[in-house]
Amino acid sequence: MSILNTFINRFNIVKQIPIFRNLNWFDLQKVARKSELVEIKKGEILRRAGDPPDYFYCLISGRLRTYTYDKKGNKDNVDFIHRGVHFGIISLLTGENHTLTYEAVNDSIILRIDKDDFHQILKTIPALSIDLNQSLSKRVRSAINGVKTIFESTIISVYSPLKGTGSSSYSVNLAMSLQLETNKKVVYVNLESEPEDIERIPKNEVTPRWKKAPRDLTEIIKDHDRIYQSISKDATGIDVLNVSFHGNGKLLKDEISHFVSALVGEYHYVVVDLPNQMDELVEETLTQSDIVHLITSDRKDDLKSVRNVIDRLEVALKENFNEERIKVIIRAFHPQIYLSFEEINKFIDFYVYTSLPLIQRDELTQEINTENFAFLTCHDQAQYAKTVRRTAREIGGVLVGLVLGGGAALGVAHVGVIRVLEEEGIPVDVVVGSSMGALVGGFWTSGMTVDELEGAAREFENKLFMLKLFDPVIPVKGLVGGRAIKAWLRKYLGNKTFYSAKIPFKVVAYDILRRQEIVIDGGSLVDGIRQSIAIPGVIEPICTNNQEIIDGGVLNPLPTNVLASRGIKKIIAVNVLQSPEDVTAGVDIIESKIRAKESVPFVKKPISYVTFRIGRFFHRILSPNISDIIVRTLQACEYVIAEQSAQQADVLIHPDLVGINWFELYKVDDLIKAGEDATRAQLPEIRKLVEMPE
Repeated sequence: MSILNTFINRFNIVKQIPIFRNLNWFDLQKVARKSELVEIKKGEILRRAGDPPDYFYCLISGRLRTYTYDKKGNKDNVDFIHRGVHFGIISLLTGENHTLTYEAVNDSIILRIDKDDFHQILKTIPALSIDLNQSLSKRVRSAINGVKTIFESTIISVYSPLKGTGSSSYSVNLAMSLQLETNKKVVYVNLESEPEDIERIPKNEVTPRWKKAPRDLTEIIKDHDRIYQSISKDATGIDVLNVSFHGNGKLLKDEISHFVSALVGEYHYVVVDLPNQMDELVEETLTQSDIVHLITSDRKDDLKSVRNVIDRLEVALKENFNEERIKVIIRAFHPQIYLSFEEINKFIDFYVYTSLPLIQRDELTQEINTENFAFLTCHDQAQYAKTVRRTAREIGGVLVGLVLGGGAALGVAHVGVIRVLEEEGIPVDVVVGSSMGALVGGFWTSGMTVDELEGAAREFENKLFMLKLFDPVIPVKGLVGGRAIKAWLRKYLGNKTFYSAKIPFKVVAYDILRRQEIVIDGGSLVDGIRQSIAIPGVIEPICTNNQEIIDGGVLNPLPTNVLASRGIKKIIAVNVLQSPEDVTAGVDIIESKIRAKESVPFVKKPISYVTFRIGRFFHRILSPNISDIIVRTLQACEYVIAEQSAQQADVLIHPDLVGINWFELYKVDDLIKAGEDATRAQLPEIRKLVEMPE
């Protein structure tokens, strides 16, 4: 008989199960005799929907995922079972088949009792029947009220095969950011292979300096109560568990899954900081985690080490290996990462998730000094802090997306919107732009400051500058070739790619041949933006790969759908297109100004009198011109589409641009101010969305 299934072991486990806890010693023995313990590995199916009732089940350690399938074969009604929860009881009592599929999320131990034995137990222990009925009633009431009593937990392991990458600093900052951004329970687990001498760890560094000696992992790993007794509540808002093991972790390998999963029933997020050396204990922890963050540098030898870790995980997890769950993070040791992300991807044959910016000494303004540890961390606006918090929001499913709509010159108002968002510290985690929104968004996410954005816009205050962007072609596919525009874009963006953007960025374009929307998030930023601003009939389309790509704003001027379809739940959208009422009011303003100028007599201002009438003469001849007719027609349609797209936004910013025409790029002050004013007016709603205090 295995140690797992000895009677004493079963008895000790049974008496800790909540549903059996109130039974007397004799009744506990009855249950223990009829029970057996079984192990299932991560990814294995315990029971499938439709299987006949067979056992009473209770989860002793690990995690299970329950679900059904919808008509398309996708998992539906997903929920989670944690330690101490019993299940399968409804099928046993009704005789109906199981309605859910039960899958192991981690290596798990399950106590089960054969259905016939369980019915016999209920007959001999009436008190248990009462407790089970009460338990079922609570579950039914919760289901009717739409309340889930079991929450989803996520285990995030942070590992670096190299010393000095700052993986511990990243881990503790990630844990604190998760608590701050999600307002959920987080435990930070520091796992050391050899406990360091507390007195020798330098003070005032970014790596946490622990003030108490770690608990010996071997003393608590099998005891749920001891694990929780070893956890400390910290003043930072997270709970911490500092443990260590000596030597090779081979002997603890089989127990680490139960240790880590013991925490998921109480915490929404378990962040595990692993030691640098790879042994069986570390590898097993990685395989049992929901998300793995691998920290490395861009040095080729270091990248090879990370690739080796990925290979080991792929072998260990087999069909459960999921590339999306493994995040390679490049740690900067110098201001510039010399290998591009594309080069790193090719070298390790794996996608780079993000990079951690170099921490500047003057950014370390926040001192964390609690009863558990002490270290320095960056202020909120440092790039390092922004990156970690953005990662935390992604894990927590609370990313903030910004949609910058199209509108030709009206899109300059986006600069004002961005300025206010930055000044108020509003987080933006992903940006999607269409047409002019793609241009402004591309400049900003590439790393340009708001002042630099404004400087680029002010080039158009000189009306003659616009002629430099006008490279006329034979008017077959457009009036402008776009080569001069592309050269202007390259002046600011150089060879930057979407991959190197400071904030994840996407642009929308449209393939007119197939009538398909194109979402571009890779390759050259210049090329992507050029495709999204190709106004049909005005700027030549991009013809490539059997596609004719035109302005994304034609069919999707406010691409909120791009974010909504990717699970972004907090969307701020900026619609700069004018409503019919705005256009009418603008025409009235212009006509009023014309009448005022017409009323000025020649004798009073002869030069203005003549200049005005010459201008009006040419205006009647040249207006409306082809470009004006095309763009005004497009914008009339685009406004209707944008209004529908705005329904998917949580906050809509609509600058007042009455009296400004689509081509008046030179009205920079008016455009930027309109963006600023509209954003400030919406700040209460924006702060509420991102849950920031006033």
